Amino acid sequence: MRVLTLLFTSLLAAAGAFAQQLPAEKKDVEPPRLNLPVSIDRIRDALLQRAPAEPLKGLEAADAPTFRIDITEHRKIEELMATIKFEKPGPQVAGGNAYYEQYQRLFPPINNPLVQPYAGFSTGEVATLAVEALIEKYVAEKMAHLVGPALRAQAEREAREEVARALASYWAERVATTSPSPSNPIASSTVPKN
Repeated sequence: MRVLTLLFTSLLAAAGAFAQQLPAEKKDVEPPRLNLPVSIDRIRDALLQRAPAEPLKGLEAADAPTFRIDITEHRKIEELMATIKFEKPGPQVAGGNAYYEQYQRLFPPINNPLVQPYAGFSTGEVATLAVEALIEKYVAEKMAHLVGPALRAQAEREAREEVARALASYWAERVATTSPSPSNPIASSTVPKN
């Protein structure tokens, strides 16, 4: 059995060595022609021809597409979260909501009723705070929208008047320093006339 294996291995090695040897006498040998399923010459000839004058069927302008594709992107989570309002109604707690939640955990309302926010106020004082908050929300904000443009217009008017006064004092000083003299005719011609 070993002899047979050795003989078979030597035959395979000899066949591989024989296949690798090139003939030394053939120096100008053409490479073998490839046997492809397509003809490269026909492809070259077809590429050299001009395109047909008539367009392909179905490409006329009269044939409008009968379908439509819309690609929409999903809205980002930040845009969705921006539309949701997480504000709690009522007056804001000092320190913010995070501080308020921590305070509630440290001092639960059931065990410590007098430590809760607004517990130190009487009923009348809480009603006064509520009325003040309503006035601030509904009246003060509306008045700011009405009074704001008027205040801006007044500030612009005062700024224009201040610029006009500064220009008038500048020209008055310039006229005083460049008084017309017979020896300097150019200085007398540059003074503006009011």
